[in-house]
Amino acid sequence: MAEVKIDEQLLEKIKKLIQKGENKFEFPSVKSFVDKAVLKMLKSLE
Repeated sequence: MAEVKIDEQLLEKIKKLIQKGENKFEFPSVKSFVDKAVLKMLKSLE
């Protein structure tokens, strides 16, 4: 598996987003958020 590096500013935005309401259940961690975001982007590019 590859390691993804995220700058501090983006990391803080992701953390704030995943702590809001239902997002904390859909994205229990920063890793799960990034995995789902990348998968969604890949699907849209196909």
